[in-house]
Amino acid sequence: MLSAEEKLIQIISKEEEEVIHLCQELVRRPSEDPPGDTREIADYINNYFKSSGVDCEIISPHHEKPNVVATIKGSRPGPHVVFNGHMDTFPVGDPKGWNYDPFGGDIVDGLLYGRGSSDMKGGLASCIYSAVLLNQIKDQIEGTISVTCVSDEEVFGPWGSKYLLEKLPILHGDALINGEPSSLDNIRIGEKGQYWFKFISKSQGGHGAYSALKISAITEMIELINDLKNLPEELNNLPEIYRLIMEEARVNYDSLLCHGATDAALSASINVGVINGGLSVNMVPEKCVAEMDFRLPPGIPNGILNNWIEEIVSRHPYCSVEEIDSQDAQITDPNHMLVKIAKNVAEETLGRRIYKTFSLGGTEARLWRKSGVPAITYGPNHHNMGSPNEHIVADELKKVLRVHSLTALRYINQKNNH
Repeated sequence: MLSAEEKLIQIISKEEEEVIHLCQELVRRPSEDPPGDTREIADYINNYFKSSGVDCEIISPHHEKPNVVATIKGSRPGPHVVFNGHMDTFPVGDPKGWNYDPFGGDIVDGLLYGRGSSDMKGGLASCIYSAVLLNQIKDQIEGTISVTCVSDEEVFGPWGSKYLLEKLPILHGDALINGEPSSLDNIRIGEKGQYWFKFISKSQGGHGAYSALKISAITEMIELINDLKNLPEELNNLPEIYRLIMEEARVNYDSLLCHGATDAALSASINVGVINGGLSVNMVPEKCVAEMDFRLPPGIPNGILNNWIEEIVSRHPYCSVEEIDSQDAQITDPNHMLVKIAKNVAEETLGRRIYKTFSLGGTEARLWRKSGVPAITYGPNHHNMGSPNEHIVADELKKVLRVHSLTALRYINQKNNH
């Protein structure tokens, strides 16, 4: 009799093309956010699971933003592995900028085009189909597999993963596999922290002819921004274990993203994302508002940033600050069993070295890590994500599928053996 893993590998070899077709079908169901209506794609996924014999349900805390949750119960109780992926995408923008239908799911020269193909309907298709394959060997599994297909991720909303984890805490599971784009060569084990602040400068303003005698709220804001750009070095003092994994991956990481990406991951950063001020060109502005995004590497206490910002703002009497939102950096132990298993499976699948890294951008894997659940992100490489002609290499999905499904199975098996 074949072992569970031998049987799974045999099934994957026969059925791996289906994950590409599934991704095409997901792309063909628009789910732009905003507005965030995911009913059509959620219905498709729900029916897909059911037609494949997988138990699932739609959970709709918001009538236009349903979530699909599928569950596979093995022959006996055991570890619980959760797959997670979001159904919503960035808006298409001007369709004239696209060479192919953004909702066509066309494959041209091996590239699968469409809005959301990389972020993240490719990874989502792999999560879904991994569960379908694992369901075929559930009698040989001692544990539980769940898939959370969620809404509301692109706008950091409350109706997707946040809602499910709050209302259905069983979905925290024992380990998480998230399908966001990472590139085949990277197992993402964490991400930088995100801290958003609104800065406000106010003055009496006045007539532009008397600008030499008046205080300009915009000028005050410019001076504040220039001070804030000089981030203190202590915001870069991340733990050595995290620095080492990024240094090991430096050449690969920079080649996948851009030159300097590794340095960006290891450093604190600031982005002035929004700025508004003034009423007329011939008036001294009395108010200016700027919203800024600070990012910190894992292991840097956010209190260091908050205290430094307060100290800088205190030097500018016409300015004040308020916090908009904060997401602390979350990272899984690089030596955790889940990470080791995923790395081994990926190296076996690809026949080359795979790196453990953390990402510049955020994913909802952070919600599981925040609760102490080990989590990895693994998906195809992204191309033109959020831009016209977004695409992935179609065949990469077959590799992702193998890594997802075998990692889940090995985690359950090895956890049972401990």
